Amino acid sequence: MGDMTVSKLYFLSLMTLSYIVGELTHFLINTTSREVAREVEFGEKSCFVNGSFVTDEEEDKEQFDCSESKNETHCGSEKHCYWEYSGLGIQYQVLAGPSFILVFIFSAVFLAILSDWLYDKLSRTLMLSVGTATFSTACLLMGLAGQYWQLVILRMMIAAGLSVCRPVSGGLIAELFSASSRGVANGIFSWGVYYGYGLAFVFGIYITRADVLGYGWRAPYVLAALPGLVLAVLLATTVKDPRQKDTEATAKASSDGRAYFRTLARSFLSPSMLILLLAAFFRHTAGYCWAYNTRLFFQTYYPDFDIGLWTFSASVFGGSFGVFAGGFFSDRLVQVLGLPSRLWLLSACTLLAAPLAVGTLYFPPPGAFGCLIVYYFFAETWFAVLFTVIVEIVDPEVRSTCIAIFLFLMNLVGGNLPVIVAPLRSYFNDYRSALYLVWPGFLTISAFIFLLSSLPLWIREKKINKQYSVNK
Repeated sequence: MGDMTVSKLYFLSLMTLSYIVGELTHFLINTTSREVAREVEFGEKSCFVNGSFVTDEEEDKEQFDCSESKNETHCGSEKHCYWEYSGLGIQYQVLAGPSFILVFIFSAVFLAILSDWLYDKLSRTLMLSVGTATFSTACLLMGLAGQYWQLVILRMMIAAGLSVCRPVSGGLIAELFSASSRGVANGIFSWGVYYGYGLAFVFGIYITRADVLGYGWRAPYVLAALPGLVLAVLLATTVKDPRQKDTEATAKASSDGRAYFRTLARSFLSPSMLILLLAAFFRHTAGYCWAYNTRLFFQTYYPDFDIGLWTFSASVFGGSFGVFAGGFFSDRLVQVLGLPSRLWLLSACTLLAAPLAVGTLYFPPPGAFGCLIVYYFFAETWFAVLFTVIVEIVDPEVRSTCIAIFLFLMNLVGGNLPVIVAPLRSYFNDYRSALYLVWPGFLTISAFIFLLSSLPLWIREKKINKQYSVNK
């Protein structure tokens, strides 16, 4: 890791912190949906137990479960129940999913193409700064919103801002760091997903509960946005885009649109990239299946267990160490066994994670969270390794675009396919069984496809080594 200089680490830190804040703004609606829905008034209503209701007739209270009531009249007839917004329903699903995902995937591709095509004219650090300012401002305004349509538009703004982070930062990291430390750098940057997701539970549950200055759920949105505004200024003023030395050749290639798209097609449609994409479909679906159902699963089976700090710990400690370890060990392996070894490591770690996912669903907490922490350590090696492989097998002038298109397709499938959990739950008449099939099941499938994706790379390296030996 000889090229890990102070200036490069500072640059990487700014990108990582920006990504953390971005993912926090992304997932915050998932942990505050009920509180937001009750004040802004959207989504479905359900019957809830009135915790302040006191009665001496405990037997009568136990005879009726408030959650079984399906209408306001029946619910209101029970003294210990009340009818209120649940934070669920189609309006919540639109707010959490399509309003974010559709803008995210399309704007990521557009901005990445812009970044690559106008390489010699457009500063990528400025793009990151504007993106960070956009999702931070939108998050702050969500804390001030009073109507549903305002929340939808602001979620779209968060998606547009966040869409800059992974593609542009991936290209920057590939130029800042050599192959010997690129995996570690990608691993550190990928901490953004796990810290952001974990902090969303801390902000959404505990800061909302603290009712800071009487602002309730609005306080976490404002507090989450403030660091992002500071980071946007630092990205714009303290770091510069590390232009490649062959700017003349790069500028020529980027200005020739036909040559640019030929290079893009050759890079993205290679056998390894297509097999990697198929593996990512299964892996991302498995990951989002759990992310979308974490709180609901524990509310269904263990409603009295407080999952806030446990989920934060599992995501931050398990996830961040896993993604760092994945990058670190793949950097060591690639020096000895070549580029395919990164995917061998990824396949092995994903396969080891599957039984831990089963354990998370099977064991009651806190044992479930013990399995989840170790699961994250193995499973989350995938993000750093995957994107390190991508930037190493595509041409430099189309790196950001390839990452963006990959993310576009991966999120288009993996971000929407978890909806199959609902019909599977109805088919099996069991929530846990549906999750078994999609979470650990798809993880196992992806492990074997990741292994298969290494085959074209292994054949290519074997040919190159053979040709080198002949020339020598």
